[in-house]
Formats: sequence, structure tokens, C-alpha cells
Amino acid sequence: MRRLLDVGINRLSNLLHDMSRLSQECVAMAIDAYLKDRSVVQEVYAKANQLAILKEEVNDLAVELMIRYQPVATDLRFISSCMEVAYDLVRFGRYAYDIAQIREQFGDLGRCDKSIIAEMSEMVSEMLKDSISAFNNKDEDLAERLIRMDDMVDSSYKSNLKKIVETGMDIRCALSSVLVMRYLERIADHAVYIGELVRYMVSGERAR
Repeated sequence: MRRLLDVGINRLSNLLHDMSRLSQECVAMAIDAYLKDRSVVQEVYAKANQLAILKEEVNDLAVELMIRYQPVATDLRFISSCMEVAYDLVRFGRYAYDIAQIREQFGDLGRCDKSIIAEMSEMVSEMLKDSISAFNNKDEDLAERLIRMDDMVDSSYKSNLKKIVETGMDIRCALSSVLVMRYLERIADHAVYIGELVRYMVSGERAR
């Protein structure tokens, strides 16, 4: 029975690996397209939809493993955490799709100053990558670093929001920038949620 449980857990890990790759591709594609004023709505939608399908596979497999093998302790925490991480990875894809749609909603944004987005997206992309690495390696130090990085993203969001208001930016450029910043902030939040699961997997303690 232990061997069969291990096979199931390995399958679960592989599904999460596929989802992690797809979610990073989604976010990277959406940000790059926004910065270069290109349309990738259909491409990002396809990847986001694939993420949603994989999430259902993760949930079905996780429930099956819990019912069939009744895992305890570390195994149980890992399996239940996989379900939560799968949800967060889907959210990455969803926010990437939201970013991709902005150009369709606002039209040509080629003349907008996007330096703010470029800077903020670098931090958020690093958080996304680190959250996945922290989960895969059960790295509590890296997970803790995500919280500090999230504080930086929040600070950047607030200061840049004020800057946009004060500089009197073109209304289309201003609105699109604010929306992208908001979606990036939410991606950062979900990266932190994944980091918080690392502590739970290792020690059984939930974040307060």
C-alpha cells in the first residue's frame, strides 16, 4: 500500500510541476505582451484553461489518495497542500489572462510609459518563481523571504499609484497601468499563500 501511495504522490507532484510551468509561462507571456503592446489573449486563455483542467485532475487525484490510503502526518499535509497550491496556480493564470485583455479593452497603448510596470513585474515574477521553488523544496527560508518581497510589492503599488495620480498621465495609460499593477499585486499575494503552505507542510502549523 505504501508503494501505491508513493506512486500517487509522485503523480501529484508531476501534475503540480506541469501547472507551475504553465502558470509561469502565462504570466511571462501576458507581461511581455503588455510591455510590447502585443495581443496574446487567445494564447494566454488557452494556457489558463489548461491550468483549470489540470487543477481538477489534482483535486480528483488528491481526494482519491486520501480516501483510498488514508494518509497521515506529512503525507496528508502534502496532499491537501497540493490542492491549495493548484488553486493558486490557476489564479496566476487568471490574472495573466486579465492582463492580456487590457490591450483589447483600451486599444493601442504603445505610447504609454510602462517603466513602472516593468519594474513591478520583475519583482512579482521573481516571487512567483520563488514560491514554486519554496514549495517543491520545502524551503522555509525562501517562503519567509516571500513575505518581505510582498511588502516591497505593496509599497511599490501604493507609491506608483500616487505617482500616476500626481503626474496627470493620459487617462488610458493611467487606467491600464493601475489595472496591471492591481493584477500583479494579486499574483504576489497568491505567491505568499503558496509560501505559507510550506510552513504547514513542514511543521503542521498554519499561518496566523
